[in-house]
Formats: sequence, C-alpha cells, structure tokens
Amino acid sequence: MHSESLDVLKRKLHYLCRRRATQELELLLMRFWEKNADDLTAQELLDLEQILTLDDMDLLAISLGQRPIPQGYNQTLFAKIVEGARSETLRTQPD
Repeated sequence: MHSESLDVLKRKLHYLCRRRATQELELLLMRFWEKNADDLTAQELLDLEQILTLDDMDLLAISLGQRPIPQGYNQTLFAKIVEGARSETLRTQPD
C-alpha cells in the first residue's frame, strides 16, 4: 500500500473511531487508536476498517466481553481492542 493511500486510510479510521453512536465506544476506540495507530501494519489497518463496519451496539458488546469475537475478523486485533476495554473498565471501577 502506498504511503499516500495509507495516510488516507489512517485519517478515515481516526474519523471512524471518534464518530460512534455512544460516548463509551468513542472513548474506547480513541484510546485504542491513540495507543496503537502508529504501530499498526497496513493489513491491520484494513482489518480495523472491517471491524469498524460492525454495528456500534455489537462492537461495544464484543469489546466489553459480552459477546464473542465474530469469525472472519482479525482475532488478534480484536483482542487488543477488547483488552484495552477491559483494562480501562478495571481502572475506573471503585475499590
């Protein structure tokens, strides 16, 4: 993938991460994006684009571990998103 195409895809994914139906999902995806965007390969960026096509409520439920990661999606990348959601949930839970 050309660097110009990669830049366009990154801008699109950044937009998709921050324009979600719920603030919780926006926060979760933006934290993931900010931590990982620079380290994602071209294939992982394409896989993230596929993940972001999921319905927001399904994506939130999967990210919170309430539903399994669907087949046909990058399981490792999805696991990173889920891991980030769980660690953020644990950090915000009162003692």
